[in-house]
Amino acid sequence: MSFTVQDLTQPEGLRHLIAVTGGTQSVYNRPDQALGMAEVATRAIAKNPNLAHLKVKILPNLHNTFYNYDKREILLGLTNPAALAHELEHANNIQQESLYANVLRAAQGVARVNNVMAMPTVMALRTFLRDEQKRDDILKTLSALSAAVAAPGLVEEASASARAMSESPMKGEAIKTLGPAFLAHLASSMAPTLVYQAGRMK
Repeated sequence: MSFTVQDLTQPEGLRHLIAVTGGTQSVYNRPDQALGMAEVATRAIAKNPNLAHLKVKILPNLHNTFYNYDKREILLGLTNPAALAHELEHANNIQQESLYANVLRAAQGVARVNNVMAMPTVMALRTFLRDEQKRDDILKTLSALSAAVAAPGLVEEASASARAMSESPMKGEAIKTLGPAFLAHLASSMAPTLVYQAGRMK
């Protein structure tokens, strides 16, 4: 069935969400907070009416929530108001600023490649480049570039999390959900920078 953010404001849509995602209760999946989902969706639509028509794909085995920048849809695997609020903030930003969306998309693409290539690059430089000064200069540059590439995504994540906390009906639950999620994102984003810095060690 076609499902949108507007459907999350309706009892039928909430029942469908809970039926698909299952009844497991945890910090990250709270079927008892279904009304909170409706409140978050209603607030988002009031702020940006275009979000009412944003597609939502409910995936029972996802156990997470994402905003797909390319397809402009929310992938929803949890009944969690804070997680929904966070992804709606991403969607709102992207719909408002097309240039911003392009910058984020480009940065994310480079970051994905960087995450894969950081360790092999360090190993190759330490194996084949004997000039320690040149090797250190290259690794220092790669470390700085990695941090620069990670910055747009981290700023967006921090901003979306802060706004989502303010929009979430239960602030304590929002902090428990979004705090660890941001720290995990931070660790993943900065991992290549740390790898390059570690590669500089004698």
